[in-house]
Amino acid sequence: MKKMQRILAVVLVALLTLSLAACGGGEKTKGKTKVSFWVEVSAQGLDTWMKLVEDFNNTHPHITVTLVPQSAGYASGLSNTLRGSNPPDVIMVDDKLVKSYVSEGYLEKLDSYIAADTNPNFSLDDMWESGVERFSYNPETGYSGIGSDYYAIPNGINPAIMYYNVDLFNQQSINIISIPEDELTGNLLPHGYYVYDTAPVEGMTARADGKYHVFNNRIPMNWEELVALSKIFTKAYNSASGSTYGFMSEWWFAHGWSVGADCLEWDEAKQQYIFALGDSNPNYLVTGSASVTINGPTYNEGDLLSYADKNFVAANQSDSTIAGYLSAQNLYPLPSNKDMFTEFAKLSQSTGALVTEGDYGYAVSPTPNALDATSMSGYFTTGEVAMVSMEGKLGYDIGETMNLLGKKWDVAPLYQYREYNEDGSIKTVNGTNAFGKRATHSYDYGFAIPANAKNKQAAWEFISYVAGLDGQKELMKRNNAIPNQKSLAYSEEYLCLTENYVPANRIAAVEMAEFSSVGDWAYVEDGEWINGWSNVLNTKVRNGEMTLDQFFENAEVIATNEILKKYTARQYNG
Repeated sequence: MKKMQRILAVVLVALLTLSLAACGGGEKTKGKTKVSFWVEVSAQGLDTWMKLVEDFNNTHPHITVTLVPQSAGYASGLSNTLRGSNPPDVIMVDDKLVKSYVSEGYLEKLDSYIAADTNPNFSLDDMWESGVERFSYNPETGYSGIGSDYYAIPNGINPAIMYYNVDLFNQQSINIISIPEDELTGNLLPHGYYVYDTAPVEGMTARADGKYHVFNNRIPMNWEELVALSKIFTKAYNSASGSTYGFMSEWWFAHGWSVGADCLEWDEAKQQYIFALGDSNPNYLVTGSASVTINGPTYNEGDLLSYADKNFVAANQSDSTIAGYLSAQNLYPLPSNKDMFTEFAKLSQSTGALVTEGDYGYAVSPTPNALDATSMSGYFTTGEVAMVSMEGKLGYDIGETMNLLGKKWDVAPLYQYREYNEDGSIKTVNGTNAFGKRATHSYDYGFAIPANAKNKQAAWEFISYVAGLDGQKELMKRNNAIPNQKSLAYSEEYLCLTENYVPANRIAAVEMAEFSSVGDWAYVEDGEWINGWSNVLNTKVRNGEMTLDQFFENAEVIATNEILKKYTARQYNG
Protein backbone atom coordinates (compact mmCIF):
# COMPACT_ATOMS: atom_id res chain seq x y z
CA MET A 1 0.00 0.00 0.00
CA LYS A 2 2.81 2.39 0.89
CA LYS A 3 4.58 1.61 -2.38
CA MET A 4 1.35 2.29 -4.30
CA GLN A 5 0.97 5.65 -2.53
CA ARG A 6 4.48 6.61 -3.60
CA ILE A 7 3.77 5.63 -7.21
CA LEU A 8 0.59 7.70 -7.18
CA ALA A 9 2.50 10.65 -5.72
CA VAL A 10 5.11 10.43 -8.49
CA VAL A 11 2.39 10.25 -11.13
CA LEU A 12 0.75 13.29 -9.56
CA VAL A 13 4.02 15.22 -9.78
CA ALA A 14 4.32 14.30 -13.44
CA LEU A 15 0.74 15.31 -14.21
CA LEU A 16 1.10 18.59 -12.36
CA THR A 17 4.33 19.37 -14.18
CA LEU A 18 2.85 18.53 -17.60
CA SER A 19 -0.32 20.52 -17.06
CA LEU A 20 1.45 23.52 -15.62
CA ALA A 21 4.65 23.60 -17.66
CA ALA A 22 3.29 26.47 -19.73
CA CYS A 23 2.46 28.46 -16.62
CA GLY A 24 5.43 30.80 -16.46
CA GLY A 25 4.93 34.38 -15.35
CA GLY A 26 1.89 35.46 -13.40
CA GLU A 27 -1.23 36.85 -15.04
CA LYS A 28 -4.56 38.25 -13.91
CA THR A 29 -7.72 36.21 -14.34
CA LYS A 30 -11.13 37.41 -13.13
CA GLY A 31 -9.56 39.89 -10.72
CA LYS A 32 -7.02 37.39 -9.33
CA THR A 33 -3.29 37.51 -9.90
CA LYS A 34 -1.91 34.12 -10.90
CA VAL A 35 1.52 33.26 -9.52
CA SER A 36 3.55 30.20 -10.47
CA PHE A 37 5.88 28.67 -7.91
CA TRP A 38 8.70 26.30 -8.79
CA VAL A 39 10.20 24.14 -6.06
CA GLU A 40 12.27 20.96 -6.05
CA VAL A 41 10.20 18.40 -4.20
CA SER A 42 10.17 14.65 -3.68
CA ALA A 43 7.02 12.58 -3.92
CA GLN A 44 6.99 12.24 -0.13
CA GLY A 45 7.04 16.01 0.35
CA LEU A 46 4.49 16.94 -2.29
CA ASP A 47 1.49 16.85 0.05
CA THR A 48 3.11 19.39 2.37
CA TRP A 49 3.75 21.90 -0.40
CA MET A 50 0.28 21.41 -1.86
CA LYS A 51 -1.28 22.03 1.55
CA LEU A 52 0.83 25.17 1.97
CA VAL A 53 -0.24 26.58 -1.38
CA GLU A 54 -3.88 25.69 -0.69
CA ASP A 55 -3.79 27.49 2.67
CA PHE A 56 -2.27 30.58 1.07
CA ASN A 57 -4.85 30.67 -1.71
CA ASN A 58 -7.69 30.30 0.81
CA THR A 59 -6.46 33.26 2.85
CA HIS A 60 -5.43 35.52 -0.07
CA PRO A 61 -8.48 35.73 -2.35
CA HIS A 62 -6.80 38.19 -4.73
CA ILE A 63 -3.94 35.78 -5.59
CA THR A 64 -3.87 32.24 -6.92
CA VAL A 65 -0.56 30.42 -6.55
CA THR A 66 0.06 27.37 -8.72
CA LEU A 67 2.64 24.84 -7.54
CA VAL A 68 4.87 23.48 -10.29
CA PRO A 69 6.91 20.67 -8.70
CA GLN A 70 10.44 20.22 -10.01
CA SER A 71 12.49 17.05 -9.96
CA ALA A 72 15.83 16.72 -8.17
CA GLY A 73 18.62 18.66 -9.87
CA TYR A 74 16.38 21.25 -11.49
CA ALA A 75 18.65 24.02 -10.23
CA SER A 76 21.32 23.04 -12.75
CA GLY A 77 19.09 24.20 -15.59
CA LEU A 78 17.38 27.04 -13.79
CA SER A 79 19.63 29.73 -15.30
CA ASN A 80 18.22 29.00 -18.76
CA THR A 81 14.71 29.51 -17.42
CA LEU A 82 15.68 32.77 -15.73
CA ARG A 83 17.10 34.13 -18.98
CA GLY A 84 13.77 33.62 -20.71
CA SER A 85 10.92 36.05 -21.09
CA ASN A 86 8.37 34.02 -19.16
CA PRO A 87 9.97 32.67 -15.95
CA PRO A 88 8.04 31.47 -12.90
CA ASP A 89 7.13 34.15 -10.36
CA VAL A 90 8.70 32.47 -7.32
CA ILE A 91 11.60 30.02 -7.32
CA MET A 92 13.69 28.15 -4.79
CA VAL A 93 17.39 28.92 -5.20
CA ASP A 94 20.29 27.29 -3.35
CA ASP A 95 22.89 29.39 -1.59
CA LYS A 96 25.79 28.46 -3.87
CA LEU A 97 24.08 30.04 -6.91
CA VAL A 98 22.97 33.37 -5.46
CA LYS A 99 26.12 35.39 -6.22
CA SER A 100 26.29 34.25 -9.84
CA TYR A 101 22.55 34.77 -10.38
CA VAL A 102 22.71 38.28 -8.90
CA SER A 103 25.77 39.15 -10.99
CA GLU A 104 23.91 37.98 -14.11
CA GLY A 105 20.90 40.11 -13.19
CA TYR A 106 18.56 37.13 -12.85
CA LEU A 107 17.08 37.93 -9.41
CA GLU A 108 14.92 40.76 -8.08
CA LYS A 109 16.33 42.74 -5.17
CA LEU A 110 13.96 42.30 -2.22
CA ASP A 111 14.87 45.18 0.12
CA SER A 112 11.92 47.39 -0.86
CA TYR A 113 9.47 44.52 -0.47
CA ILE A 114 10.88 43.68 2.96
CA ALA A 115 10.62 47.30 4.08
CA ALA A 116 6.99 47.61 2.94
CA ASP A 117 5.87 44.19 4.19
CA THR A 118 2.86 44.29 6.54
CA ASN A 119 2.65 40.59 7.43
CA PRO A 120 2.96 40.46 11.26
CA ASN A 121 4.23 36.87 11.02
CA PHE A 122 7.21 37.72 8.82
CA SER A 123 10.39 39.06 10.39
CA LEU A 124 14.02 38.90 9.30
CA ASP A 125 14.99 39.80 12.86
CA ASP A 126 13.69 36.45 14.11
CA MET A 127 15.53 34.40 11.47
CA TRP A 128 18.91 32.68 11.79
CA GLU A 129 21.51 35.31 10.89
CA SER A 130 23.68 33.05 8.79
CA GLY A 131 20.60 31.82 6.92
CA VAL A 132 19.50 35.34 6.04
CA GLU A 133 22.89 36.87 5.33
CA ARG A 134 24.06 34.27 2.82
CA PHE A 135 21.34 35.59 0.51
CA SER A 136 22.61 39.17 0.82
CA TYR A 137 25.06 40.29 -1.86
CA ASN A 138 26.16 43.52 -3.55
CA PRO A 139 28.03 42.69 -6.78
CA GLU A 140 29.39 46.24 -7.08
CA THR A 141 31.22 46.20 -3.75
CA GLY A 142 31.68 42.42 -3.72
CA TYR A 143 30.45 42.12 -0.15
CA SER A 144 27.83 39.72 1.16
CA GLY A 145 26.31 39.28 4.60
CA ILE A 146 25.93 43.05 4.78
CA GLY A 147 22.42 43.46 6.17
CA SER A 148 20.99 44.74 2.89
CA ASP A 149 20.80 43.83 -0.80
CA TYR A 150 18.70 40.72 -0.17
CA TYR A 151 17.86 38.50 -3.13
CA ALA A 152 16.25 35.52 -1.39
CA ILE A 153 14.60 34.65 1.92
CA PRO A 154 15.69 31.38 3.55
CA ASN A 155 13.37 28.42 3.81
CA GLY A 156 14.57 27.01 7.11
CA ILE A 157 18.15 26.07 7.89
CA ASN A 158 19.92 22.72 7.49
CA PRO A 159 22.96 22.44 9.77
CA ALA A 160 25.18 19.38 9.65
CA ILE A 161 24.73 17.38 12.86
CA MET A 162 25.95 14.10 14.33
CA TYR A 163 23.72 11.09 13.67
CA TYR A 164 24.45 8.07 15.86
CA ASN A 165 23.17 4.50 16.04
CA VAL A 166 21.63 3.95 19.48
CA ASP A 167 21.56 0.18 19.08
CA LEU A 168 25.31 0.03 18.40
CA PHE A 169 25.96 2.26 21.42
CA ASN A 170 23.89 -0.08 23.61
CA GLN A 171 25.71 -3.13 22.26
CA GLN A 172 29.02 -1.60 23.35
CA SER A 173 27.67 -0.54 26.77
CA ILE A 174 28.06 3.17 26.04
CA ASN A 175 25.79 4.95 28.52
CA ILE A 176 23.82 7.71 26.81
CA ILE A 177 22.72 10.77 28.75
CA SER A 178 21.15 14.02 27.58
CA ILE A 179 22.08 16.85 29.94
CA PRO A 180 23.06 20.40 28.88
CA GLU A 181 26.49 21.52 30.02
CA ASP A 182 25.14 24.16 32.39
CA GLU A 183 22.81 21.64 34.08
CA LEU A 184 25.33 18.95 35.02
CA THR A 185 25.25 17.81 38.62
CA GLY A 186 27.08 15.41 40.91
CA ASN A 187 30.06 13.60 39.44
CA LEU A 188 29.23 14.22 35.78
CA LEU A 189 31.94 16.12 33.90
CA PRO A 190 31.42 18.57 30.99
CA HIS A 191 32.35 16.18 28.18
CA GLY A 192 30.61 14.82 25.13
CA TYR A 193 32.30 11.48 25.82
CA TYR A 194 34.16 10.51 28.98
CA VAL A 195 35.41 7.33 30.63
CA TYR A 196 34.85 7.16 34.41
CA ASP A 197 36.50 4.79 36.86
CA THR A 198 33.31 4.66 38.91
CA ALA A 199 29.73 5.20 37.84
CA PRO A 200 28.98 8.96 37.88
CA VAL A 201 25.26 8.16 38.02
CA GLU A 202 23.65 5.19 39.74
CA GLY A 203 22.47 2.45 37.43
CA MET A 204 25.03 2.92 34.65
CA THR A 205 26.57 -0.10 32.94
CA ALA A 206 30.31 -0.80 32.89
CA ARG A 207 32.10 -2.02 29.78
CA ALA A 208 34.35 -5.08 29.75
CA ASP A 209 37.26 -2.87 30.86
CA GLY A 210 35.41 -2.23 34.14
CA LYS A 211 35.00 1.47 33.35
CA TYR A 212 31.90 3.55 32.66
CA HIS A 213 31.80 5.08 29.20
CA VAL A 214 29.35 7.98 29.02
CA PHE A 215 28.15 9.78 25.90
CA ASN A 216 26.31 13.06 26.53
CA ASN A 217 24.31 13.96 23.42
CA ARG A 218 23.94 17.60 24.50
CA ILE A 219 27.66 18.44 24.73
CA PRO A 220 30.14 18.47 21.82
CA MET A 221 32.94 15.94 21.95
CA ASN A 222 36.41 17.33 21.49
CA TRP A 223 38.71 15.98 18.78
CA GLU A 224 40.35 13.38 21.02
CA GLU A 225 37.01 12.12 22.33
CA LEU A 226 35.67 11.76 18.81
CA VAL A 227 38.58 9.53 17.83
CA ALA A 228 38.52 7.52 21.08
CA LEU A 229 34.79 6.78 20.80
CA SER A 230 35.14 6.03 17.08
CA LYS A 231 37.77 3.37 17.82
CA ILE A 232 35.26 1.43 19.95
CA PHE A 233 33.04 1.14 16.87
CA THR A 234 35.88 0.30 14.44
CA LYS A 235 36.57 -3.40 13.92
CA ALA A 236 40.27 -2.78 13.36
CA TYR A 237 40.44 -1.72 17.03
CA ASN A 238 37.55 -3.72 18.50
CA SER A 239 36.72 -7.08 16.94
CA ALA A 240 33.43 -7.13 18.91
CA SER A 241 32.18 -3.99 17.19
CA GLY A 242 28.91 -4.35 15.31
CA SER A 243 30.05 -1.71 12.83
CA THR A 244 33.11 -1.59 10.61
CA TYR A 245 33.85 2.07 11.24
CA GLY A 246 33.19 4.51 14.03
CA PHE A 247 32.71 7.84 12.28
CA MET A 248 32.38 9.45 8.89
CA SER A 249 32.30 13.00 7.53
CA GLU A 250 32.92 14.50 4.13
CA TRP A 251 33.49 17.97 5.57
CA TRP A 252 36.42 19.59 7.39
CA PHE A 253 34.41 22.72 8.30
CA ALA A 254 33.64 21.83 11.93
CA HIS A 255 37.32 21.10 12.60
CA GLY A 256 38.56 24.23 10.84
CA TRP A 257 36.08 26.87 11.86
CA SER A 258 36.32 25.78 15.49
CA VAL A 259 39.90 27.09 15.69
CA GLY A 260 39.44 29.99 13.28
CA ALA A 261 40.88 28.20 10.24
CA ASP A 262 39.49 28.36 6.73
CA CYS A 263 40.38 27.32 3.20
CA LEU A 264 39.99 30.74 1.61
CA GLU A 265 41.45 33.98 2.97
CA TRP A 266 41.99 37.49 1.64
CA ASP A 267 45.62 38.56 1.23
CA GLU A 268 45.67 42.34 1.53
CA ALA A 269 49.19 42.67 0.17
CA LYS A 270 48.38 40.61 -2.92
CA GLN A 271 44.85 42.02 -3.17
CA GLN A 272 43.44 38.60 -3.88
CA TYR A 273 42.18 35.46 -2.21
CA ILE A 274 44.64 32.71 -1.37
CA PHE A 275 44.21 29.03 -0.54
CA ALA A 276 45.01 28.91 3.18
CA LEU A 277 44.52 25.35 4.46
CA GLY A 278 48.29 24.83 4.55
CA ASP A 279 49.03 27.83 6.75
CA SER A 280 51.22 26.65 9.64
CA ASN A 281 51.04 29.69 11.94
CA PRO A 282 49.01 29.09 15.12
CA ASN A 283 45.51 30.41 15.39
CA TYR A 284 44.87 32.39 18.57
CA LEU A 285 42.15 32.54 21.21
CA VAL A 286 41.83 35.80 23.15
CA THR A 287 41.72 35.16 26.91
CA GLY A 288 41.12 37.31 29.97
CA SER A 289 38.64 40.09 30.59
CA ALA A 290 40.75 42.84 28.97
CA SER A 291 40.52 43.39 25.21
CA VAL A 292 43.57 43.15 22.95
CA THR A 293 44.38 45.19 19.85
CA ILE A 294 46.16 43.47 16.97
CA ASN A 295 47.14 45.30 13.80
CA GLY A 296 44.29 47.77 14.33
CA PRO A 297 41.26 45.58 15.19
CA THR A 298 40.26 45.08 18.83
CA TYR A 299 39.34 41.64 20.14
CA ASN A 300 37.47 40.62 23.29
CA GLU A 301 37.55 37.54 25.49
CA GLY A 302 36.72 34.37 23.57
CA ASP A 303 37.36 35.88 20.13
CA LEU A 304 39.57 34.16 17.56
CA LEU A 305 42.03 36.27 15.59
CA SER A 306 41.42 36.77 11.90
CA TYR A 307 43.78 35.21 9.37
CA ALA A 308 45.50 38.55 8.71
CA ASP A 309 45.95 39.33 12.39
CA LYS A 310 47.19 35.92 13.51
CA ASN A 311 49.84 36.15 10.79
CA PHE A 312 50.63 39.68 11.98
CA VAL A 313 51.32 38.16 15.40
CA ALA A 314 53.59 35.53 13.84
CA ALA A 315 55.59 38.20 12.01
CA ASN A 316 55.85 40.61 14.97
CA GLN A 317 56.55 38.48 18.03
CA SER A 318 59.43 40.76 19.06
CA ASP A 319 57.07 43.74 19.28
CA SER A 320 56.70 44.56 22.98
CA THR A 321 52.89 44.63 22.93
CA ILE A 322 52.61 41.37 21.01
CA ALA A 323 55.27 39.74 23.20
CA GLY A 324 53.34 40.83 26.29
CA TYR A 325 50.11 39.32 25.01
CA LEU A 326 51.89 36.05 24.24
CA SER A 327 53.79 35.75 27.51
CA ALA A 328 50.63 36.47 29.54
CA GLN A 329 48.70 34.07 27.29
CA ASN A 330 46.18 36.76 26.45
CA LEU A 331 46.78 35.27 23.02
CA TYR A 332 46.49 31.53 23.56
CA PRO A 333 47.71 29.37 20.65
CA LEU A 334 45.31 26.93 19.04
CA PRO A 335 46.07 24.45 16.23
CA SER A 336 47.15 25.99 12.94
CA ASN A 337 45.21 25.54 9.71
CA LYS A 338 47.55 22.72 8.72
CA ASP A 339 47.30 21.09 12.17
CA MET A 340 43.53 21.12 11.92
CA PHE A 341 43.55 19.78 8.39
CA THR A 342 45.94 17.02 9.43
CA GLU A 343 43.54 15.94 12.17
CA PHE A 344 40.69 15.74 9.67
CA ALA A 345 42.74 13.84 7.07
CA LYS A 346 43.86 11.27 9.65
CA LEU A 347 40.28 10.07 10.20
CA SER A 348 40.11 7.99 7.01
CA GLN A 349 43.76 7.13 6.46
CA SER A 350 45.17 3.81 7.61
CA THR A 351 47.35 3.54 10.69
CA GLY A 352 50.30 2.83 8.41
CA ALA A 353 49.70 5.83 6.15
CA LEU A 354 51.90 8.89 6.70
CA VAL A 355 49.58 11.91 6.74
CA THR A 356 52.29 14.47 7.40
CA GLU A 357 55.68 14.23 9.05
CA GLY A 358 55.31 12.19 12.26
CA ASP A 359 51.54 11.77 11.91
CA TYR A 360 49.76 8.61 10.80
CA GLY A 361 46.13 7.83 10.16
CA TYR A 362 43.45 6.80 12.66
CA ALA A 363 41.54 4.54 10.23
CA VAL A 364 38.20 5.15 12.00
CA SER A 365 36.40 6.32 8.83
CA PRO A 366 35.85 4.72 5.43
CA THR A 367 37.92 6.15 2.60
CA PRO A 368 36.34 8.05 -0.30
CA ASN A 369 37.14 4.99 -2.45
CA ALA A 370 34.89 2.92 -0.19
CA LEU A 371 32.13 5.50 -0.54
CA ASP A 372 31.99 4.89 -4.28
CA ALA A 373 29.93 1.80 -3.51
CA THR A 374 27.26 3.49 -1.36
CA SER A 375 26.21 6.81 0.16
CA MET A 376 27.05 8.20 3.58
CA SER A 377 23.46 7.72 4.68
CA GLY A 378 23.62 4.17 3.32
CA TYR A 379 26.70 3.46 5.42
CA PHE A 380 24.84 4.70 8.47
CA THR A 381 21.50 2.98 7.96
CA THR A 382 23.12 -0.38 7.23
CA GLY A 383 25.09 -0.14 10.47
CA GLU A 384 28.44 -0.04 8.67
CA VAL A 385 29.33 3.14 10.55
CA ALA A 386 28.15 4.14 14.04
CA MET A 387 28.30 7.94 13.76
CA VAL A 388 28.09 10.22 10.76
CA SER A 389 28.10 13.97 10.17
CA MET A 390 25.33 14.89 7.72
CA GLU A 391 22.85 17.70 7.21
CA GLY A 392 19.65 17.69 9.19
CA LYS A 393 17.45 17.62 6.09
CA LEU A 394 18.34 13.93 5.67
CA GLY A 395 16.59 13.10 8.94
CA TYR A 396 13.32 12.06 7.29
CA ASP A 397 14.94 9.59 4.88
CA ILE A 398 17.28 8.20 7.53
CA GLY A 399 14.46 7.90 10.04
CA GLU A 400 12.19 6.16 7.56
CA THR A 401 14.87 3.61 6.66
CA MET A 402 15.93 3.00 10.26
CA ASN A 403 12.28 2.55 11.25
CA LEU A 404 11.75 -0.03 8.51
CA LEU A 405 14.87 -1.87 9.70
CA GLY A 406 13.79 -1.68 13.35
CA LYS A 407 16.89 0.29 14.37
CA LYS A 408 17.13 3.12 16.89
CA TRP A 409 19.01 6.34 16.17
CA ASP A 410 19.34 9.90 17.42
CA VAL A 411 21.39 13.07 16.88
CA ALA A 412 24.00 15.04 18.80
CA PRO A 413 26.05 18.21 18.30
CA LEU A 414 29.17 18.12 16.17
CA TYR A 415 32.58 18.11 17.80
CA GLN A 416 34.43 21.22 18.97
CA TYR A 417 38.03 22.07 19.84
CA ARG A 418 38.10 21.85 23.66
CA GLU A 419 40.99 21.42 26.13
CA TYR A 420 40.72 19.72 29.54
CA ASN A 421 42.87 19.21 32.60
CA GLU A 422 44.04 15.72 33.56
CA ASP A 423 41.19 15.35 36.04
CA GLY A 424 38.62 15.98 33.29
CA SER A 425 37.80 19.53 34.34
CA ILE A 426 37.79 22.33 31.76
CA LYS A 427 41.16 23.97 31.17
CA THR A 428 40.98 27.72 31.61
CA VAL A 429 43.50 30.38 30.64
CA ASN A 430 43.18 33.73 32.40
CA GLY A 431 39.70 32.62 33.40
CA THR A 432 38.69 31.82 29.81
CA ASN A 433 37.72 28.32 28.73
CA ALA A 434 40.35 26.92 26.35
CA PHE A 435 37.72 26.20 23.71
CA GLY A 436 37.42 26.99 20.06
CA LYS A 437 34.11 27.96 18.50
CA ARG A 438 31.23 25.61 18.02
CA ALA A 439 30.75 25.35 14.29
CA THR A 440 28.99 23.52 11.50
CA HIS A 441 27.98 24.15 7.91
CA SER A 442 24.54 24.28 6.36
CA TYR A 443 23.45 24.05 2.75
CA ASP A 444 20.34 26.19 2.46
CA TYR A 445 17.67 27.25 0.00
CA GLY A 446 15.82 30.53 -0.31
CA PHE A 447 12.69 31.87 -1.96
CA ALA A 448 13.46 34.36 -4.75
CA ILE A 449 11.70 36.36 -7.44
CA PRO A 450 13.14 36.31 -10.98
CA ALA A 451 14.09 39.80 -12.18
CA ASN A 452 11.75 39.52 -15.17
CA ALA A 453 8.80 37.98 -13.32
CA LYS A 454 5.44 39.50 -14.25
CA ASN A 455 3.71 39.93 -10.88
CA LYS A 456 6.40 40.65 -8.34
CA GLN A 457 4.24 42.12 -5.58
CA ALA A 458 1.96 39.08 -5.57
CA ALA A 459 5.03 36.88 -5.64
CA TRP A 460 6.40 38.70 -2.60
CA GLU A 461 3.13 38.21 -0.69
CA PHE A 462 3.51 34.47 -1.19
CA ILE A 463 7.16 34.55 -0.07
CA SER A 464 6.22 36.58 3.01
CA TYR A 465 3.65 33.91 3.85
CA VAL A 466 5.72 30.81 3.18
CA ALA A 467 8.86 32.20 4.85
CA GLY A 468 6.85 33.60 7.74
CA LEU A 469 5.43 31.74 10.72
CA ASP A 470 2.34 30.51 8.84
CA GLY A 471 4.32 28.75 6.15
CA GLN A 472 7.13 27.59 8.40
CA LYS A 473 4.66 25.97 10.82
CA GLU A 474 3.33 23.87 7.97
CA LEU A 475 6.73 23.04 6.49
CA MET A 476 8.28 22.06 9.82
CA LYS A 477 5.97 19.04 10.02
CA ARG A 478 7.83 17.53 7.08
CA ASN A 479 11.04 17.19 9.18
CA ASN A 480 13.10 18.47 6.26
CA ALA A 481 14.58 21.67 7.69
CA ILE A 482 14.68 23.55 10.97
CA PRO A 483 12.26 26.52 10.74
CA ASN A 484 13.89 29.76 9.66
CA GLN A 485 12.22 31.60 12.56
CA LYS A 486 14.29 31.04 15.72
CA SER A 487 11.35 31.52 18.07
CA LEU A 488 9.47 28.76 16.25
CA ALA A 489 12.51 26.45 16.17
CA TYR A 490 12.91 26.74 19.95
CA SER A 491 9.17 26.47 20.62
CA GLU A 492 7.55 23.49 22.32
CA GLU A 493 5.34 23.17 19.24
CA TYR A 494 8.37 22.30 17.11
CA LEU A 495 10.57 20.51 19.63
CA CYS A 496 7.75 18.17 20.65
CA LEU A 497 6.80 17.05 17.15
CA THR A 498 6.84 13.28 16.82
CA GLU A 499 5.71 12.69 13.24
CA ASN A 500 7.90 12.03 10.20
CA TYR A 501 10.76 10.35 12.05
CA VAL A 502 11.99 13.30 14.07
CA PRO A 503 14.96 12.56 16.37
CA ALA A 504 14.34 12.51 20.10
CA ASN A 505 17.20 14.96 20.69
CA ARG A 506 15.93 17.54 18.20
CA ILE A 507 17.11 20.39 20.45
CA ALA A 508 20.73 19.45 19.61
CA ALA A 509 20.05 20.11 15.93
CA VAL A 510 18.37 23.43 16.71
CA GLU A 511 21.33 24.49 18.83
CA MET A 512 23.73 23.63 16.00
CA ALA A 513 21.76 26.03 13.79
CA GLU A 514 23.04 28.83 16.05
CA PHE A 515 26.58 27.97 14.96
CA SER A 516 26.05 27.12 11.30
CA SER A 517 27.53 28.95 8.36
CA VAL A 518 27.56 28.80 4.60
CA GLY A 519 30.08 26.38 3.07
CA ASP A 520 32.99 27.19 0.79
CA TRP A 521 30.84 26.48 -2.29
CA ALA A 522 29.17 29.87 -1.73
CA TYR A 523 32.17 32.00 -0.66
CA VAL A 524 32.67 33.60 -4.06
CA GLU A 525 30.94 33.83 -7.44
CA ASP A 526 31.37 30.18 -8.40
CA GLY A 527 33.09 26.97 -7.31
CA GLU A 528 35.75 26.66 -10.00
CA TRP A 529 38.54 27.40 -7.51
CA ILE A 530 37.48 24.37 -5.40
CA ASN A 531 37.54 21.72 -8.11
CA GLY A 532 41.28 21.13 -8.44
CA TRP A 533 42.34 20.88 -4.82
CA SER A 534 39.20 19.09 -3.61
CA ASN A 535 39.63 16.42 -6.27
CA VAL A 536 43.21 15.74 -5.13
CA LEU A 537 42.13 15.82 -1.46
CA ASN A 538 39.25 13.38 -1.90
CA THR A 539 41.13 10.95 -4.14
CA LYS A 540 44.82 10.93 -3.29
CA VAL A 541 45.02 12.34 0.26
CA ARG A 542 42.02 10.86 2.04
CA ASN A 543 42.62 7.50 0.39
CA GLY A 544 46.13 7.48 1.85
CA GLU A 545 47.96 7.77 -1.47
CA MET A 546 49.46 11.22 -0.85
CA THR A 547 50.74 13.03 2.24
CA LEU A 548 49.53 16.50 3.08
CA ASP A 549 53.02 17.85 2.43
CA GLN A 550 52.80 16.45 -1.10
CA PHE A 551 49.25 17.78 -1.39
CA PHE A 552 50.30 21.38 -0.73
CA GLU A 553 53.08 21.02 -3.31
CA ASN A 554 50.75 19.48 -5.92
CA ALA A 555 50.46 21.44 -9.18
CA GLU A 556 46.65 21.51 -9.08
CA VAL A 557 46.66 22.83 -5.52
CA ILE A 558 49.28 25.47 -6.31
CA ALA A 559 47.22 26.52 -9.34
CA THR A 560 44.33 27.39 -7.00
CA ASN A 561 45.90 30.75 -6.13
CA GLU A 562 46.11 31.62 -9.82
CA ILE A 563 42.44 30.77 -10.33
CA LEU A 564 41.53 32.88 -7.29
CA LYS A 565 42.81 36.05 -8.95
CA LYS A 566 39.59 36.39 -10.92
CA TYR A 567 37.22 36.63 -7.93
CA THR A 568 35.95 39.95 -6.62
CA ALA A 569 33.23 38.77 -4.24
CA ARG A 570 34.30 39.21 -0.62
CA GLN A 571 33.86 36.09 1.44
CA TYR A 572 30.99 35.83 3.89
CA ASN A 573 31.40 33.14 6.52
CA GLY A 574 29.47 34.45 9.47
